[in-house]
Amino acid sequence: MPTEATGLGRALWVELSNFGRFVTAGTGSGWDAPGAATDLPAEYVTWLDAVCAAAGCVFVPLDLLLEPYDGPSPTWADEDEALVRALEAAGEPVDDEDGEDRTPVWADRYFQWV
Repeated sequence: MPTEATGLGRALWVELSNFGRFVTAGTGSGWDAPGAATDLPAEYVTWLDAVCAAAGCVFVPLDLLLEPYDGPSPTWADEDEALVRALEAAGEPVDDEDGEDRTPVWADRYFQWV
């Protein structure tokens, strides 16, 4: 939902999982936007949870999905790490993207990785 329509001064978004019937939501431009997991109004969360339950889905709060992923399935971070190792082994310069953290989170596993 665009910023102008929310009345919060921030955009609201809802995402459906690639696996199972999980739904999450946040504010701003994405998962890593400041306050994305904490700035959802409580009444919106209550409403979305009810809509998800009626549709046979499960609302999963974004703050839970931002916890580090330690499961057995590969994620984009594993692919990135493998590529970096291959480039380094080939003697290619590797830009570390300003020290970007490559630690996967549960949102990567259930909402990003296909």
